[in-house]
Amino acid sequence: MSYKFTKEELSKLLFDYNSLKDVLPTYKPSKVYIWDETLRDGEQSPAVFLTLDEKIHLSKLLDEAGVKLIAVGFPAVSKSQKDIVRALMKEKHDNASILAIARPKKEDIDACIDSDAKEIVIFMPISDFFMKLLKLDEEKELSIIEEAIICAKDHGLKVNWVSEDCTRAKLDHIFNVFNTAIDTGADRIIIGDTVGVLTPYSTKFLVNQIMENVIRKNKNKADIGIHCHDDFGLATCNTIVGVFEGCVYPHTCVNGYGERAGNAALEEVVLILERNGIDTGIKMDKLMELSEITEKYFNQPLALNKAIVGRYAFSHESGLHIAGILAHPLSYEPINPKIIGRRRKFYLGKGSGSHSIINAIKEKIKVLDLDIPDEIIKKIVAAVKAAHEESSKEDVQKSFQIIKKELDNISKGVSDKDFFKIVNKYAQPYVPDEFKPKKKN
Repeated sequence: MSYKFTKEELSKLLFDYNSLKDVLPTYKPSKVYIWDETLRDGEQSPAVFLTLDEKIHLSKLLDEAGVKLIAVGFPAVSKSQKDIVRALMKEKHDNASILAIARPKKEDIDACIDSDAKEIVIFMPISDFFMKLLKLDEEKELSIIEEAIICAKDHGLKVNWVSEDCTRAKLDHIFNVFNTAIDTGADRIIIGDTVGVLTPYSTKFLVNQIMENVIRKNKNKADIGIHCHDDFGLATCNTIVGVFEGCVYPHTCVNGYGERAGNAALEEVVLILERNGIDTGIKMDKLMELSEITEKYFNQPLALNKAIVGRYAFSHESGLHIAGILAHPLSYEPINPKIIGRRRKFYLGKGSGSHSIINAIKEKIKVLDLDIPDEIIKKIVAAVKAAHEESSKEDVQKSFQIIKKELDNISKGVSDKDFFKIVNKYAQPYVPDEFKPKKKN
């Protein structure tokens, strides 16, 4: 299709502030390595449960897409978790390393070793609040971290250290924790914004401080990553700022899934970084397939207006917008949907104009060069808008409530009734006789 403007003309007409000198840091990395948490943190989304086959399929898709690191589970939690991690370790992955998760405990590390892990993630909360909760002081915590990393390294494991709740810890302790981890042999260190409290400004400040007092101090012996949660809707934004300031291992989840409000969305992080000249190693035409299959396995529907992969992300109804798109898609789309394996859609409704209707006639009826009188066009436009506006709002709302109810059904965990039924089954021998139901004669 030919457009009104050429690429050369557009480059002069559309100004890009991101390209201005000194807007983005000159030291931002040219390449990053995506560390994906969909199979670990993503599966911790309420009511989500993945089968082994689903985990294998998703890990293969992530690998094919170019993800560098895939966190898959916590072997110490249960025998079934250990078996799942072991099964994933045996699968062939051409691009990605598979990560097993552990607390800084020998039994957790042993469980990772038993699951055939070659690379491990050791995590621990480091804020004063959690230290008090765990009855630790700073010196004891540093000792635990050191012992755990030495234990993992002695068994030949590659070690990633994650400072959980890092963004609510004191700076001096953050530096001490990360320096201890690197001195003891950690290959990567990760900033954990566990409850999503950072803003872009505080992310910039914190990453700069850690780069200066840890990474450069240790002569870049270890790489740094960032793990952001979306409690205030800033996970993707903070992750991007973290990368611009030096974090080369951004953590993501497909579709932004994860605990509570979720994590930084893989597709958003990748598209923003690539658009700003940072190589993510991701095959972007795989993103839509990955999104759709993950949504299917998670049984967690995406918002229609979800960025990049939402149904309406490349859809247009406004007559002005459609007219602009027909002049050139960049008028109202920042990227070509084909890049991620999508197609744009035009919706006819109350906001559609004459240009939209004419385009629909050409596309839907395939009648080109039709000479339609103005008065007929006006009648068609009026009829299309009326058909949309006159549709029963009551019927739409009924359908919406049915959908909401079904969503509640698929997202339920164990009900109180089922919980107490299970408790009753196993706890009966320990219930005092006076509380047991009396047997009928």
